[in-house]
Amino acid sequence: MILSIKWHAPIDLINGDKQNLIYVAEGLDDWWETPGVYMFARIFNDDVSPLYIGKAEKLGFRAWQHFKNNTQLMNGIRKSPKGNKVLVLGKFSPKPGQSTKKCIALIERALIDHALTEGHKLLNVQGTRTPSHRVSFSGYLGARHLTGTSLSFRAKS
Repeated sequence: MILSIKWHAPIDLINGDKQNLIYVAEGLDDWWETPGVYMFARIFNDDVSPLYIGKAEKLGFRAWQHFKNNTQLMNGIRKSPKGNKVLVLGKFSPKPGQSTKKCIALIERALIDHALTEGHKLLNVQGTRTPSHRVSFSGYLGARHLTGTSLSFRAKS
């Protein structure tokens, strides 16, 4: 199955004091009914480091739910290391016959697994690191065309 996500430019998280919130983001109106995946992240020296990865059938609505009702997440983002705090939205474009709900769940799981394998500490897994492994390969070039020089994978829970 081929799934398609289009990432959009990061949206800065801004101080939400006026709304009695920790953070808010502007420009979510166009995303109210858009399905896809999202990352609350920090950007430091052009590196995007995910803090929380999620999925939603209505991205704008889901982001506002977090801002209004998820104080634990917003505090976790605020306390994260240096960097500009952002929301990165990815629009899912289903192909004929693809179930949006099932597909975005698969994409979210793949993104979480990938982030954990890369050593990112995600707030949506209670800040714990899932054991991961890295295998390095050398020797016969023909075999390394398949494996590359290294391979990372997450241990099963």
